[in-house]
Amino acid sequence: MIKGTIVKRPSKHCKSPYVADVLLENGEEVIAHAPSLGCCGLCEKDCIVYMCPLDKGKVCKYSIILSENNNILVGIYPKNAEKMVETYINNILPNFKKIEREKKILNSRFDFVGIDSEERPFILEVKSVPLCENNIAYFPDGYRKKITDVVSPRALKHVQELEKMKEDNPNYRCILCFVVQREDANYFTISNKDMIYKDAIHKAIKKGVEVIAIKISWDLNGKHYYKDLIEIV
Repeated sequence: MIKGTIVKRPSKHCKSPYVADVLLENGEEVIAHAPSLGCCGLCEKDCIVYMCPLDKGKVCKYSIILSENNNILVGIYPKNAEKMVETYINNILPNFKKIEREKKILNSRFDFVGIDSEERPFILEVKSVPLCENNIAYFPDGYRKKITDVVSPRALKHVQELEKMKEDNPNYRCILCFVVQREDANYFTISNKDMIYKDAIHKAIKKGVEVIAIKISWDLNGKHYYKDLIEIV
C-alpha cells in the first residue's frame, strides 16, 4: 500500500468528485481515484490514506483503499465489501451449495444469489460500513439536500425488495449483510440519521429478512481478515 495525505478533493486537475490530489511521503503529488467520495470526512483534505497503484489508469495513478482514523485503518473502497463477502462466504453461510454474483431480481441487482446447505434459495445484498462512533459502527450516513431525504435511495430500494421477495417466496432466505471495515467496532446499528431507512429495516426484519453484520480488519500490506459476526443493537 502507498501512503499519502489528501491535499484536495475534487482534484485541481480533474473536477470529478471521485478524484483527489494526494501528497506522497516522498513529496510527489499524484491523482487518485476516490470511489467513496468524501466518506463523511474519511476521504477529505488532510486525511491520511493508503492506496494501491492502478495499472491502466488514464487519469488516476492510484486508488484509495484505506483511511487512517484515530490510528485505526478503515476500508473505504465500497466494492471491496462484496469481494470480502465472497472470500468469507463460508463464515456467513457454512456449507452453501451454490452461489452466483450480480443477479437482477424485481427492479434491483443483488450482489449474490444461491442455494444454502438446506437447499433453500437465498438472496444476499452487501453494504459497506466505514463509520463508527463509541465503538458502534453505523449505516447509513452521507450527503443529502434535505435532512428529511433518504441517504441512499438505492439502499432503501434493496431493503424493500428483499422484504417483497420474502413475502412472495417464504422459502427464500433474504439476507442483508453489513460489512464493517474497521477494527474498533464492537457493535453495529442502523443510524438514526435516516429514520425512513431504519423503519424499512425494522419492517423487513418483521417479515423475515435476515440482517447480519460482520467485522473485517485491515493491515498496511492491504490484506483483510475476517474477525467475526458482530452484535446488532
